Amino acid sequence: MDDEQPPRPRRPRSSRPAPRAQPAPRRRYDDDGNFEFEFEFDAPPRPRSRKRKRKQQSAIRPLHVLLLAVLVIGLIAFTTKLLAADGDGSAASASNQTTAAGAAGQASTAQQAAAGKTGDTGKKAAPVAAPLVQARPAPGYQSGAKAMANQPGLAAASYVAFDVDRNEIILAYGDQDQRPIASLTKMMTGLLTAEAGNMWRPVTVSATAAQVEPNKDGLIIGNRYPRGVLFYSAMLGSNNDAAAALGEDLGKGNYARYYKMMNRRAKQLGLTNTQYASSSGLNDATNWSTARDQAIMLARALENPTFAKASGTWRHTVRWNDTGGTRTYENHNDMLQTYRGTIGGKTGFTTLAGGCLAVAVRRGGHTIVGVILNTNDIWGDMPKLIDAAFKRSPA
Repeated sequence: MDDEQPPRPRRPRSSRPAPRAQPAPRRRYDDDGNFEFEFEFDAPPRPRSRKRKRKQQSAIRPLHVLLLAVLVIGLIAFTTKLLAADGDGSAASASNQTTAAGAAGQASTAQQAAAGKTGDTGKKAAPVAAPLVQARPAPGYQSGAKAMANQPGLAAASYVAFDVDRNEIILAYGDQDQRPIASLTKMMTGLLTAEAGNMWRPVTVSATAAQVEPNKDGLIIGNRYPRGVLFYSAMLGSNNDAAAALGEDLGKGNYARYYKMMNRRAKQLGLTNTQYASSSGLNDATNWSTARDQAIMLARALENPTFAKASGTWRHTVRWNDTGGTRTYENHNDMLQTYRGTIGGKTGFTTLAGGCLAVAVRRGGHTIVGVILNTNDIWGDMPKLIDAAFKRSPA
């Protein structure tokens, strides 16, 4: 029996289609030709003609295009409205954003100061990224800056007076001579610590750091101290063990790595004749700089609000966890108390380096940084230098 089915009759144009033709039954016979039974089967569905398929696609495609067009137009209208609203908000807040840049620095200062006082409160503050202090064009020399007739007659072997606002060297004597700089080195350690932020971070003191002479802070091996406490200890009290612990912390336990950080930062700031090989300044052999470079160093470091705050602070009290009490640091820079307009600086002394001092003085919105190296009279030399510089470069 033939398995193929006859073609379906065409659907009439009337409202109801004709009933589907039933397939013919199929009979089954055994091997001897005797009838066994018969059964029905479903006819395979009739394939649609290409003409009909094309007609359906042609009816659907315009609908898709129309929906897509509506969607695109709606999306464009929504985006335009959103951008217009954002533009209005940006225009309205333009002046606020201008002042926000300065306010952000003050907020960063306040937050980092709060983080630095974790020794007082014991509360942890969120990390605050310190602004990156950038290099400036190298300062030039004012006419007559090195003339002997203009020198104020100091006992220092090297000195310089740097007009920060005019980017000029006002007075200079041996300002590019390489000399050990003693604890002026801690200005770089202080700046790197301020830039690292996280003043609440606990620093574990190693045996190497705890044994640095003269061990004024009495740090205990294995004890943990907030980074902010060690920062104020190094900056105000000029404690070598605290500076060593900070260097070890920033160098991730490796002093050589930390010295590379110091020298890399020195180059970024424009210090061209400096080599750091100590976090505290005790190394007089391979840790050296010049009066000119240290003046640039202090001027740039004071652009960091955390450094500037500590450098200009006369007294700071922290909680001392070893005893459960408090400890107060006083700044070694006496000019903060005795010389009008002093806003920051750092002292230093070793037998080989002699007396060293870097200060910044601001009068009438005008800042001069003075640095003297290897003198036996830092408190007598520096006021003479700053007075002479302001006479030659009045505010």
